[in-house]
Amino acid sequence: MTNRNHNAVLGLLLLTLSGIWTWLVMSTIPAGFGEGDIGPRAFPLIFGLFLAALAALLLAQSLRHRSDQRTRTAPDDPAGSPILWLPAALLLIEISAYGFLLEKLGFVLATPLVVLAVMGLNLRIRAPKLLLGMSIGTTLICWIIFEKALGIYLAHGSWINLG
Repeated sequence: MTNRNHNAVLGLLLLTLSGIWTWLVMSTIPAGFGEGDIGPRAFPLIFGLFLAALAALLLAQSLRHRSDQRTRTAPDDPAGSPILWLPAALLLIEISAYGFLLEKLGFVLATPLVVLAVMGLNLRIRAPKLLLGMSIGTTLICWIIFEKALGIYLAHGSWINLG
C-alpha cells in the first residue's frame, strides 16, 4: 500500500472514530448548567470536532494528490520501514502514568512530572532551564486558563492536595 493509500485509510478511520466519539460525548456527557456556559461536554466535543476536521483534511489531501502520484516518481515507501515499538510503548506508559498520577497527586504535581518525563525520555532534552521552564510553564499556564479563567475543575490528588 502506498503512502497516499495509507493516508486515505487513516483519514477514513479517524473520521469514523471522531464521529463515534462525538456521538458518545453528546449522548453521555451532560451539557453546561446555563446557556452559554462551558460545561463538562465542551472540551471532549471540541476534541471530536477538531479530530474530524483534521481527518477530513488528511482524506481530502490524499484523494487530491492521487493523480499527481501517477506523474511523479514515488518517494521512499515508509511501509517497508520497521515499526518503532519502543517509543510507542514508552508513550503509552507515560500516558497511563499520567492518568494514575493525576488521580493520586493532582494536576499541579502530575503535569510537570509527566512533562519532564516526556521531554527527557522521548525528546532527549537535557537542558535544565528548558526542562524546568517547560514543565512549570505548561502547568502554570494550563492551571491559570482552566482553573482560574474558565472555572473548570482540575484534578486534586487523593494523596497530596495542593488545590
